[in-house]
Order: sequence, then C-alpha cells, then structure tokens
Amino acid sequence: VNREVNMHSSVRYLGYLARFNLLVAICLGLYVRWEKTANSLILVIFILGLFVLGIASILYYYFSMKAASLSLSNLWFGFLLGLLCFLDNSSFKNDVKEEITKYLLLTSIVIRILCALVERISGYVRHKPTLLTSVEFLELVGFAIASTIMLVEKSLSIILLVVALAMLLIELRMKSFLAIPNLVNFAVLLFFSSLETPQNPIAFACFFIYLITDPFLDIYFSGLSVTERWKPFLHRGRI
Repeated sequence: VNREVNMHSSVRYLGYLARFNLLVAICLGLYVRWEKTANSLILVIFILGLFVLGIASILYYYFSMKAASLSLSNLWFGFLLGLLCFLDNSSFKNDVKEEITKYLLLTSIVIRILCALVERISGYVRHKPTLLTSVEFLELVGFAIASTIMLVEKSLSIILLVVALAMLLIELRMKSFLAIPNLVNFAVLLFFSSLETPQNPIAFACFFIYLITDPFLDIYFSGLSVTERWKPFLHRGRI
C-alpha cells in the first residue's frame, strides 16, 4: 500500500513539475519580449499575471478554495501562454533566452505526456462522462482572450480556431470514428499548411498538446460505455 501511495505521489509531483516548467518558460519568454521591445504593457501584464497566480496559491493553500484557485490559475495560464504565442519574436528568434524558453516548453510537453501516460497505465485516473473539463474550457477562454492583442481579423481567426479545437476535444471524448482523422487534419492544416500561424509555433504546439493529450490517450484507456460517454448530451436533451 505504501509503495502504491508513493508511486501516486511521484506521478502527481511529475504533473506539478510539468506545470512549473511551463510557468518558468512563460515568465522567461515574456521577460525576453519586454527586454527586446521595451513595451511597458508586457511588463504590466507579466507582473499582473504573477500577482494573480500568487492570489490563486493563497486561495488554495490558506483558504481551501480549491475550485476558485484552480479556475483562476487555469484561465491565466491560457492567457499568458496565448501572449507568448502572439507577441512578435521575429527580431530575437536566435536570442539565448528565447532558445532556453523553447527548450523549456519542449521539456514541459514531454513531462506532460509522460505524466498523463503513467497516470493511465497505473490506473490513477477516474474517467467521468464530460464534454470539456473546467481546465480545458478556462484555458481555451484565456487563450482566446489573449488573441485580442492582434488585429480584429486575426483575432477572430484565432477565436474560431479555439472553437474548432474545443469541438475536436469533445469529438475525441465521444470516441467518434472521425475523431482521429479530424485530429490529423487539424494538425496538418495548422502546422504544415500555408495558413497564418501564431508567431511562436512551439508555444502554440505546447498549448495544443497540453489540451489534446488527455482525450487522445483516453480513446484507448477510457472504459466508459457509449451511453456513459454520451450522457452529457442526453441530459441536455432531457432524454
């Protein structure tokens, strides 16, 4: 029993490490953008983001307001990662700190996938019928809000892209027979076509993979029946 508890704790800390790695990457990336552009708005948003995350930590550890704390932090994670995607970095792509940011993002992706895989292999995940988790919804909303720093046309395109990603997550959870082909098409059109992508494709890939990992792995690991998977739709239809 103790061995199982220790294993569970190790996996949980691995998840914390992925998030911490992502937070460091976001902070370093925003710092580089402020340093190179001298845009005071970036500094204000950066400090405000740290302040909000600090409030979320206080709510979690001192007031036991877990739901409010996680909601606040997930919304800001999505927003700050969105800023990292959309702020122009063309003039300092080869900067050392920018390269470190990229490697931190890639490391965070690897740890995130590893953590999700180990959780499911070890049986630590309890699958529940849902369309979108609160984490996914809030990070998508935060990311969409971050896109408003761009021109209106580009911002609308990103918002539509976020909606399409949300639909893809739902489709994967429903185990639709078109889910995998649509996932492949989505990735190909986004990363390998002539479509205009965000300024930082690695940051966008990090956002995409963070959200897609759980529903993608659950295609194999989820033991929910067809009726259970469709229960959210059935309840909304009062069936």
